[in-house]
Amino acid sequence: MKHPSIVFSMAFLLFSCFQVQAQHDHGSHSHEPNKVENKKPAVSVTDIFTVYGNCGMCEKRIEGALALIGGVHSADWDVETKVMTVKYDDSVIALDEIKKKVAAAGHDTDKFRAKDEVYNTLPGCCQYERPKN
Repeated sequence: MKHPSIVFSMAFLLFSCFQVQAQHDHGSHSHEPNKVENKKPAVSVTDIFTVYGNCGMCEKRIEGALALIGGVHSADWDVETKVMTVKYDDSVIALDEIKKKVAAAGHDTDKFRAKDEVYNTLPGCCQYERPKN
């Protein structure tokens, strides 16, 4: 009579294990705690504007002026069109601040003029015809 009770006990144990696994797989609970985030999602704004320059050295200087600026995600200046495309978080930095950083590097923008002292230190190939403002 011992054998039937052992067989019955083993069957019951196996059945219990399968039930627990089925409930686990069904999604009755989660392994991760509920996450509630109140952070504002990062918003990337894209703007384009004119930046004056002549060559690849200008491109490196113009783009480099924004490389480590907080809130600026990317900056790309086209040598041929003189157009700067910048992606940035406008809750961190304003477009005028970005243009001022470029002007501080010696390159006039559509709104801000580089200081003459800085412009005059640019290599000869980088000294572009300055707009009349």
